[in-house]
Amino acid sequence: MFRNHKMIILEYDNEGYMNTGNQLSFSTPLGHRTSTSNVGKAEVGKQFNHKDVAQIFAGCHIPYIATGCESYPLDLVKKAAKAQWYANNHGTAFVKLLIACPLNWKSPDDMGKDVIKAAVDTCFFPLYEVEHGVTTITNMIADDKKLPVEKWLEMMGKTKHLLKYPDILGAFQKEVDRRWTRLKAMHESPVL
Repeated sequence: MFRNHKMIILEYDNEGYMNTGNQLSFSTPLGHRTSTSNVGKAEVGKQFNHKDVAQIFAGCHIPYIATGCESYPLDLVKKAAKAQWYANNHGTAFVKLLIACPLNWKSPDDMGKDVIKAAVDTCFFPLYEVEHGVTTITNMIADDKKLPVEKWLEMMGKTKHLLKYPDILGAFQKEVDRRWTRLKAMHESPVL
């Protein structure tokens, strides 16, 4: 990013350090259970919100940033092609992919695409791109079609406990709504 090298940086995000035993990471969302953010009397999952890495990269003003997932394959293929074009012609491209981890998410193996689709449909993981500072939401979800976060969280064993904690669930929903509102404002105004 610093030198704007002609390259693609791909973040394969499964919300934790899964290959070393499912420890929490900067991308683990609020309240999610990991081996280092347990659920019990002392704590209820991770104690703070995840970092929005795509927006961190956007703040570095690289030529191209995108989010994608397997649940929306055409969107992902278009963004992969754009990332390659930007990397060849303008400099650094960053693509963040949300990827299911059935073992550590405690969800059925055959539900991965559905779990990821629910993350998108709740606006927890919005699909968008930023081209030279201009944000475009590529899968706009109308407010009346947006799913509440519990529809996504109830699909995973690592988050089902949140349904019993309305204060944490409310804080989670509030942060998702805040980020979605901010992203929509950037989509509507090219100067943001």
